[in-house]
Amino acid sequence: MYHILESIQYGLLYMIAAFIGGVSLDFAFPHFTEEIDTWELFRQIAYQCLLLILVVYFTRYVIKKVPILFPVKAGSSFVPYTTPEFNGEMMMGLIFLGSQLNLIQKIDLLSKRLYTYFYKEERVVKNSKVTITSKLQSKHRV
Repeated sequence: MYHILESIQYGLLYMIAAFIGGVSLDFAFPHFTEEIDTWELFRQIAYQCLLLILVVYFTRYVIKKVPILFPVKAGSSFVPYTTPEFNGEMMMGLIFLGSQLNLIQKIDLLSKRLYTYFYKEERVVKNSKVTITSKLQSKHRV
């Protein structure tokens, strides 16, 4: 029972902190536009990812200082701070990924540009299907 309560407590704390941090990072960087230079696009992605690493580090540091909010009975076999959610990987990954839409769009655009550069083909995702258009051939689906 204590493991469930600890998972819920730290899961919610990581969810709130990751949402605030993710949305703040997303607003701190320029909005997505396809008219951006490839090197500038790479620079923005790299800076945002570097700041994301710092936000994750400090989020964990602060949340791990929060004591357990429920009483643990004396003599219980429960060891505090040992549940997997105490580190918050799953919750922070999910929330950070979902709250930074500009970053996701920028990574997708950079991926498309690199694919076009290396393979001389254009990759487009539409309706959950990847379409590759070659300069030499007609469209074919993967």
